[in-house]
Amino acid sequence: MNGMAQPLGYALGLVLGGVFTDTLGWRWAYWIMAIINSAVSAISIWSLPDVRHRSTKTWIGRFVEDVDWAGVLGLSVSLGLIMYILASEPDHRPPDTVAHRSRIDKSIVVVTSDYRKIREPPIVALLIIALALLIAFPIWMHFQVERKRPALIPNRLWRQPAFTAACLGVFFCWASLNGIEYFTTLYFQEVQELSALQSSIRYFSQIVMGTLTNIALLYLIPRVRVMTLCVATAGITIVSPALMATAAMDETYWLRPFWALLLCPVNPWVLFSVSSLVISDAFPPEIQSLAGGVFSEVAQLGNSVGLAVTAAIAASVTEHSTKTVEKEMLMDGFRAAFWTVFASTGMVLVVTLVGFRKIGIIGK
Repeated sequence: MNGMAQPLGYALGLVLGGVFTDTLGWRWAYWIMAIINSAVSAISIWSLPDVRHRSTKTWIGRFVEDVDWAGVLGLSVSLGLIMYILASEPDHRPPDTVAHRSRIDKSIVVVTSDYRKIREPPIVALLIIALALLIAFPIWMHFQVERKRPALIPNRLWRQPAFTAACLGVFFCWASLNGIEYFTTLYFQEVQELSALQSSIRYFSQIVMGTLTNIALLYLIPRVRVMTLCVATAGITIVSPALMATAAMDETYWLRPFWALLLCPVNPWVLFSVSSLVISDAFPPEIQSLAGGVFSEVAQLGNSVGLAVTAAIAASVTEHSTKTVEKEMLMDGFRAAFWTVFASTGMVLVVTLVGFRKIGIIGK
């Protein structure tokens, strides 16, 4: 049920976001999200079990001594800097050409960094710091384990091939899903000039497909090998970005976009659900929650990195386009983003083919 709820909530939120934008206003999407999160937090206080561990330490002592605060700080700063570098806007305005008019700025540049900004000294310095902290993280984990001190993400997690494959697969998988959904939305709104409501309605097929996929999984998981499930669904999903990359600017919805949106969530839905079960089987109970938390965080990181990278590529291709019509220049950038998503989905196929090859049927 957890595997079904996460992707279905993702698709439903995508649809409702467009509905709110053209009806109540986009701010209501955030208000409703805050209300739901507050309600869930309140319910969890009452419903979650009160787990008590025998310890001679006070809760403040456990809070200070039993958490790897150095690891938390180092990894948070590193990932935060990387996200800032990918998402920061340029300090200068590009040349006054058609490729950088207001509409293109709104569509691409405001979402991620200008690809030229990476050359600026402050960004280079931040990137060096981020990479240094990222490289130092596994060294610190080894040091903590050797001293028998708390380690945020022990290196032994990554020695489990199934876990590493699941994390890599879900990283590229969610990067692909976020990228194709974002640029398909821009395709509808900026190229075909549809409203947010009309664009969101076109994603309703994902809710239907997500429901059917997860119902099918109830039958398939106890009968089909994990590798077969993941590779087959990756082969289905990889068709989606190829369809959008070859779509015409005035493409009829039912010709390519419908099938692209219908197929793009199949592998994410399956991989997320199956990987959760694989992780449960791969680790003993005492570290299953840690492994699951890392897995979920890698998925969210894939969302952020996927959007930033595809947006930077789209912005670069749009700027260097030889077309003179604004929409055609935008479309060149969008096609480049879709082909990037195609390559990312191909990585999912390769990772699951290699990483899950020794895993049989879950539960057997």
